[in-house]
Amino acid sequence: MCSKLLFFPFLLICASITAQIQFQDHVIIDDTFLPNGPFSVHSADIDGDGDMDLLSASRDDNKIAWYQNDGLGNFQTQQAISTNANLAISVYAADIDGDGDVDVLSASFDDNKIAWYENTDGQGTFSPEQIISTNALGAKMVYAADLDGDGDVDVLSASNDDDKIAWYKNTDGLGNFSSEHIISTNTNRPTSVHVADIDGDGDLDVLSTSLIDNKVAWYENVDGLGNFGTQQIISTDYWGLHNVFAADFDMDGDMDIVVTYSDSVVFVENRTIWFENTDGLGSFIAHEIDYSVDDRILHHVSATDIDGDGDMDVLSTGIDKVMWYENTDGQGSFGPRQIINPDIETAVWGHATDIDGDGDFDVVVASLYDDLVAWHENLDGLGSFGQFNNIVVQAVFPLSVYPADLDGDGDLDAISASSIDNKIAWYENLDGQGTFGIQNIIVVNINGAGFVRAADVDGDGDMDVLSTSRDDYNIAWHENLDGQGSFGPPQVISSGMAIGLSLCPIDIDGDGDMDIVSSTGGDSQIVWHENLDGQGNFGTQQLITLNADHPSSIYAVDVDGDGDNDVLAAALEGDMITWYENTDGLGTFGPQQIISDETDYATSVYASDLDGDGDMDVLSASSADDKVAWYENLDGQGNFGAQKIISTNANYNRSVFSEDVDGDGDMDVLSISNDPNYITWFENLDGQGNFGDQQIVTSNVIYPTSVYAADMDGDGDMDVLSTSGGDDKIAWYENLGPLSVAENNLDEFIIYPNPTSGVLRIGSAKEIVKLEIYNQLGQLVLENERQDTIDVSKIISGLYFLKIYDETKNIILKKVVKK
Repeated sequence: MCSKLLFFPFLLICASITAQIQFQDHVIIDDTFLPNGPFSVHSADIDGDGDMDLLSASRDDNKIAWYQNDGLGNFQTQQAISTNANLAISVYAADIDGDGDVDVLSASFDDNKIAWYENTDGQGTFSPEQIISTNALGAKMVYAADLDGDGDVDVLSASNDDDKIAWYKNTDGLGNFSSEHIISTNTNRPTSVHVADIDGDGDLDVLSTSLIDNKVAWYENVDGLGNFGTQQIISTDYWGLHNVFAADFDMDGDMDIVVTYSDSVVFVENRTIWFENTDGLGSFIAHEIDYSVDDRILHHVSATDIDGDGDMDVLSTGIDKVMWYENTDGQGSFGPRQIINPDIETAVWGHATDIDGDGDFDVVVASLYDDLVAWHENLDGLGSFGQFNNIVVQAVFPLSVYPADLDGDGDLDAISASSIDNKIAWYENLDGQGTFGIQNIIVVNINGAGFVRAADVDGDGDMDVLSTSRDDYNIAWHENLDGQGSFGPPQVISSGMAIGLSLCPIDIDGDGDMDIVSSTGGDSQIVWHENLDGQGNFGTQQLITLNADHPSSIYAVDVDGDGDNDVLAAALEGDMITWYENTDGLGTFGPQQIISDETDYATSVYASDLDGDGDMDVLSASSADDKVAWYENLDGQGNFGAQKIISTNANYNRSVFSEDVDGDGDMDVLSISNDPNYITWFENLDGQGNFGDQQIVTSNVIYPTSVYAADMDGDGDMDVLSTSGGDDKIAWYENLGPLSVAENNLDEFIIYPNPTSGVLRIGSAKEIVKLEIYNQLGQLVLENERQDTIDVSKIISGLYFLKIYDETKNIILKKVVKK
């Protein structure tokens, strides 16, 4: 809904000069859980539920983390294992302590550290780091395997600054490690290590690549006990070696290897090469898989059966691509490169694993400079890949948030629109007290998602979602299929609009269902669409105005007190606040009426009874003059007074809202500010529209984009919600101000039955003058006069607030629940 029928005193409070309300920040989602500079990924069943979870090592935040998979490729929020791996560069998983679950290993470059983390409960609860070594100078890679044949897992490392390949014996199988056993220091800047039985003698040998000496080499495990022979050079012909991997490419029963290199001394020359183990004893010859001269510097290579034909294909990542090569005959003849992702910024690691549990190999990628860990689904098991799925749950540059009960449990959930990741999503209020669950995606291909609202569009008693998308010019609604937050595909109300900026679900034609008012930027239109049958089938657009001067914000409310809903607009380019009269209550609108032309770049408009006289006044925000202002509805018929400035310190403001923040019975004002970054409110000091100074709700935002207010924790006062684009944050701020209803008054009234699905009865010795019921958004939904009952059977289930007016002019508020 877009309009309040009346202003209401949400809570009664003792008179005070100013209200000092304290707020507590609660983050719903933000960018805190992004991997900052991910350099390595690995898969393992961390929580023992049978599916592949993911691990990451991120260089720029020194973090080792894991991500829980639901078995279908939907990942929960990042869970940090450690933030003490300075310049974390490699991660691996193995059962280090022999207890049957998967532990985690890391290599970190700046602190020269090889460490492991015990999975203490088999479900992903990890111990603090247990240091294996701090003598791997410039630690580059970590790997785990049983190198000494004693049945437990040992650890292998490559370190860049001391040119070292070393291993560490798991002395007791419980994760107590020996000091390093040096395999070689004859590698100049080693970049990778790998293990395989190169010579076919049943134990694990070691492979390495090194950057400066152009060396691919292997080291024989001479006795199977971890005593390694001298370095055996496979090749020194390729400059810029990054990675080595072993697999049997020609199906002759021995282990071949594959490497990538990028020679960028004069130009970027890229090769992917496999080396055939010609005799099964470690004699190799080179075969070229791919050669190119471009700027896509190769980083990582691995092998797996991508197309399900029983042989080993090759997976490779580069500066801006992820690709694979089909082993066409199982003998090491490779087809041309097949691009999985052509647009990734810096893919430094690729890993193949079955993410979605369908039996084929999907591809996971770490991309360094765009902070991305993502996976591509192998759609057919043959190597046809879908678009990337970011495993890190985000709302990238959210522009709008709206509270609504989407799952029918009586509390307010949160809905968001985020523009960069093209996403409409919602977050369940798990306990009714503002503890929010994971992101639930409504749609992810809505280009330039900009604005979101909720209303019962199809008249089935639950809340549906409406959205605008700026880049594909659509207004759409999303049906709540089961009343529990499962949504159908977008149903487009209008397409081809010139940048859909704002929308408002409201009953324009008085037939009792939700119509849609929307505004567009490019052609300066405001239009409405009739809900033809009350079930979400909308008619063609009906014009309100063609000359709204880039209407950045609209709001629908009864401006002139005639019982129908009119439309307000903020004209961005026209620097005006205007309104359009619904002349007949059926959706025929009159000409533009200017409320004010004293705004500079008007960005937001809202309506509220700010002076307590029973009609709708108007609020505005404008970004070029940093102004929050209001306009008095002088006669209740839409004749407005001069602009009254609330603040000129709302820097680059783009959102304004009104609610009774301090519970004193009048309507306060909320706003945002950029540079400095604030969510703010202004107290209505006397209930007549005289406002106090700016009070800060929070400064813990970066580039705030919207503000709203609702009772998110069900305690009867108004909390604050916001979005901010610079930190990808959706948050709410708990109103810690004291409840203002005197307990002795509450005890004089008995409400029963509560909860109820029918008639509420109020027991009191005092005569009841009036009963009113408000929803959690502060909207009046029912009222009754001179009776001690009120029938709630026709309102949807949920939490409501019953306001009781008694004969002594007391106003009492109680929570009631409609079953």
